[in-house]
Amino acid sequence: MARICVFCGSQTGKAPSFESVAKNVGESLVKHGHSLVYGGGSTGQMGLLADTMLQGNAEVIGIIPEALALPELMHSEVHDMRVVSDMHVRKAEMHSLAEAYLVLPGGLGTLEELFETVCWAQLDFHSAPIAVLNHNGLYDHLIHLLHEMKEQQFLTERHISLLNLLQTQQQCDQWLEQLSSKL
Repeated sequence: MARICVFCGSQTGKAPSFESVAKNVGESLVKHGHSLVYGGGSTGQMGLLADTMLQGNAEVIGIIPEALALPELMHSEVHDMRVVSDMHVRKAEMHSLAEAYLVLPGGLGTLEELFETVCWAQLDFHSAPIAVLNHNGLYDHLIHLLHEMKEQQFLTERHISLLNLLQTQQQCDQWLEQLSSKL
């Protein structure tokens, strides 16, 4: 169906439910026939997501910079693993393949990837759908900040609307199902 670029953490997170998020999203991607484009890692959210996709015999494309292409970090089971020179090339390659973006729990790298993607959408460099799965309210403060930036007239409602905010796994599954018919 579609190649979904998923940004997520190289850690699993504190709560056990964060592990379930990655696995459930992987199962949903498989169920709807989507392919995964991701950062190529074998650890944390990234590893769990890729493992679930591979168990479902789905297409998985990993893109990892040379500096991180180490046996303990790079997913050895991903057949389409692309090793690139640096993080800038990594993101450019991910963007060239993506038909939609989904953000799962993660840290600074996940936020950086999210904001680059949203900035590019704001500038009309792409029109791919972007969704954030706000599991356990992880991104509540970020969403509040975006609304405060709108109040202070640094953002507009259009900028805020570039993000599809998903509060539950069920909403995420519905969003992925809708992508099946749109893309």
